[in-house]
Amino acid sequence: MSKIEQIYDPVFAAHGMRVYSREYVARVREENERLREGEILYNICPQEGFQERVCASDAGILIIGGRRGGGKTIGMLLAAMRYIENPNYTIHAFRKEEEDLRRGTFKSSKKIYSQIARITESSMMWTFPSGASAKFEHLHDEEQIDRRFRGVEIPTIIIDELPQVTSETFFTLLAANRNSYGIPNKFIASCNPVGESHWLYKMLSWWINPDTGRIIRERDGHKRYFYKYGNDITEIYWGNTPEEVYQQAAEKIDKIWDKRLEVMGRSKFDLINSLTFIEGNYYENRIFVKTDPQYLGRLAGRGERETEKDIQGVWRDEDDSISLISIEDIQSMFTNTEQRDGNLRAVIDVALQRDGFVIGAFDGNHLFDLEIYKKVGSMAAINLVNKFLEKNHIPLRNVAFDSDGIGQYLKEPLKEGKGGAFAFNGNSSSTDRNVWQNLKAECAEKFAMGLKEGKFSISESLINRKYFGKKLSDYLLEERSAIRRKMNVNKFQLIPKTEMKKILGGKSPDVTDMFMMFQVFEVLKPTKKGVKGLQYLMNF
Repeated sequence: MSKIEQIYDPVFAAHGMRVYSREYVARVREENERLREGEILYNICPQEGFQERVCASDAGILIIGGRRGGGKTIGMLLAAMRYIENPNYTIHAFRKEEEDLRRGTFKSSKKIYSQIARITESSMMWTFPSGASAKFEHLHDEEQIDRRFRGVEIPTIIIDELPQVTSETFFTLLAANRNSYGIPNKFIASCNPVGESHWLYKMLSWWINPDTGRIIRERDGHKRYFYKYGNDITEIYWGNTPEEVYQQAAEKIDKIWDKRLEVMGRSKFDLINSLTFIEGNYYENRIFVKTDPQYLGRLAGRGERETEKDIQGVWRDEDDSISLISIEDIQSMFTNTEQRDGNLRAVIDVALQRDGFVIGAFDGNHLFDLEIYKKVGSMAAINLVNKFLEKNHIPLRNVAFDSDGIGQYLKEPLKEGKGGAFAFNGNSSSTDRNVWQNLKAECAEKFAMGLKEGKFSISESLINRKYFGKKLSDYLLEERSAIRRKMNVNKFQLIPKTEMKKILGGKSPDVTDMFMMFQVFEVLKPTKKGVKGLQYLMNF
């Protein structure tokens, strides 16, 4: 038997088709499993099970993962190689942060692309012999995504760690997943489990058992179809066939359909997307199991909740003993009667660069106005604050602002001290040093307790108002998962801001920070009769 006959399936070979035989693929996989850590992977081949299913899927949108260690990143990179012999083919691989992209997705690509493509390290790009390319880019500034990719054609898109980006970014990039060369479009994204409040959970809820939080085995890999007709993630028609979706969306699809497209062989069903979810499994990643047998042990060391999510693939919010705020607590503010008392106050969570600059106006414990700004300079911030306070008739003496770090810029303009705004320093002393680590910890607990007692409310006009493409309600529901108490310490204290940002995919809980800071009016409320808020403190 010749070497060719040993490699290719004889049935296909008889028709002039080169298709690897199952026996040859099995031998290749066995050789890959014998590789030691650090050795070059010469046999480019998906592993049996999860990675093979990823490469074989014909769904236009493929979301994979659900468990750590399943080989998600390599699976995506392999699946993206299908059309690299076409000189017009391009792959764009994304991740939220550039450093994570470089040391994660791009580094992994070197294991398989380095043997068949030319690398340009500085721009994180591969060029294949045909002229096809693979470009790796970050999604750090999501406000610029539409501008960056408007009019761009990308046949294959990869997003590593999809939960780190917003649903708006997901659908903006999906609009760029197109081409004029007849190449089938593909959108592949990886994820680990998220909670019920996350947009991705809502997108994949059909695949998730609501009682157990686990992927329904019979639905794993099942392809569904959808048509998104609105801005919200819930405004989607779903079905098991394109026909089922069209029956629901006919009125909306017919309104935008141009019949002239039918002459070119197009169909209304072209407006309907296909999507599937495939769950990964550490035990099917045989190469990784052999090269790093202690991996599961390290994951288990993170604690029971994290182990349940990472190893068992449980999709649910992490409402355990260290979480201060539940979903129900946040939702109570949306439905509560207005908690007004006529005392107008404002809180400013200061940020001049990456995080949100948040200003909230309260009447009693009722939030009636809110603005969020980003990338604001110090002079612009002062003007925005003054306009906001003037619009809502709030005097400086009833204003608290975050004076930590860059908040120092506002001390003079806001006339900190007598008659002016109160400079909130979260690291300053609490009212009882035996109970709370600092003032921020005290305010955080008081806010959490007030929520559970139904003391807060938000104007209906604000709840669904969008700030940078996201509703205020979504900000609060997502941020609350990062507001946690640090355990195994004598005093009540919050986990560090760095850990909060890690939970939120690099974001800061800016809106919730504003609410917690608002509690300073209650925490430092004077007992002197006839003096409101912090004015009494500032008169000293």
